[in-house]
Amino acid sequence: MMFKSHKIFYFIGSVLWTILIFVGCSLPGRDVPKVHVFDHFDKIVHFTFFLIFHFLWIGFIGTSRNKHFILIIISGIYGFFLEFYQVSYVEGRSFDVWDGIADMFGSLTCAFLMLRKRP
Repeated sequence: MMFKSHKIFYFIGSVLWTILIFVGCSLPGRDVPKVHVFDHFDKIVHFTFFLIFHFLWIGFIGTSRNKHFILIIISGIYGFFLEFYQVSYVEGRSFDVWDGIADMFGSLTCAFLMLRKRP
């Protein structure tokens, strides 16, 4: 297993990254930095956050196909939970189904890149 000797690094990184995502999603709308590189730039941010989320957690739990699949499902659940959390409890934030989809797609992309056959 490629990450075996670094499990503690991946565990700590995974937990901290998961908390960072939650904290970022807990910021009131007025406190979220307005970055307008292009329309829907926030989807790239969601994609990237969950690509890293997947990479860190898979480093801790292992790289089998089943674990990737389970982690993609967990990413989707966590991403959509955050959307419901924001619309319900965070001032100035709303539910965006495309944010949840970008979260899952980031996780799926990480799995694809890690599982593809190397020449």
